[in-house]
Amino acid sequence: MKLTKMFIGLFLSIGFMSCSEDDTLIEDEQISKSYELISIQWKLNETDGQSIIEKKIPEFHFRNETDTVMEVVIEPLKDLRGSSIFKFNDSLTFTELSYEEVQVSVTKELSLLSEEYGYLGGGVKVPLTQEESSFPFSWNFTDSFALNKGTKLTSNYTVFLRKNRASFLATFKETTTEETLELDGTWTGIFFNNLEENSIIEEID
Repeated sequence: MKLTKMFIGLFLSIGFMSCSEDDTLIEDEQISKSYELISIQWKLNETDGQSIIEKKIPEFHFRNETDTVMEVVIEPLKDLRGSSIFKFNDSLTFTELSYEEVQVSVTKELSLLSEEYGYLGGGVKVPLTQEESSFPFSWNFTDSFALNKGTKLTSNYTVFLRKNRASFLATFKETTTEETLELDGTWTGIFFNNLEENSIIEEID
């Protein structure tokens, strides 16, 4: 009876070791796979679209308490940048994917997209990543003022940002077997739209 139990225990142990080794082989095989992006397509779903975000820039103050004219230059957009973020529906698969990060084209003109998948070329390029990335605005603005002695300048700016949301389908290819993997999701990008200014020059009290 003891021998029977011993054989059963040994058999079960070998069975568990075999399963464990098989699982390890499968995991190692998945990890060893390396993918590359071969295409990304875009479309607009019902939940996609564009909205405008209003952002007030901190007020600028300058005082000229000297006896000469003071030249003032303001760059209200200096510290602002556009942003991009991809959210994959199967976030875990993309996170575990062994793939070299690449730059892809995104658009601030959603009118270029339709309800059917299509390709984009040119425009702003951003990394295909689920981490938020940033890029410089394609438009810059500089305000110049000449303050006479005994005057002060107060400038207020409001920037309007274009928030775009679109759907994408990314196709990856395994570099060894050439098998393909499709992952879809949504992308959100922030772009410059326009700027409003209100500047007042007054005498210092």
